[in-house]
Amino acid sequence: MIISTKERRAFQRMIINAPITLYQGDTVLMGICRDLSATGMGILVNEHNLELGLPIRVSLATHSNLLPPFEAQARIIRELDAQEGALLAVEFLPIS
Repeated sequence: MIISTKERRAFQRMIINAPITLYQGDTVLMGICRDLSATGMGILVNEHNLELGLPIRVSLATHSNLLPPFEAQARIIRELDAQEGALLAVEFLPIS
């Protein structure tokens, strides 16, 4: 993979724009997964009360009844203001 000076990511991002559910403790939050890579994702939410840095579970539905949802343990590493709400930068956690 050729990496320009503008883009230093080790993994390509795929544009997804699909509904996603986030879970942290008793909190359940719906959002839109904007992009997905091998190490994380960008999630757009209207608003949230999730704790940055603490583990969350993400569940991204598939468009097929034959495939289960993509589920992963992750943590929010950054929050950016977006016109539609907040864009959460999420990093996947290792499987334990």
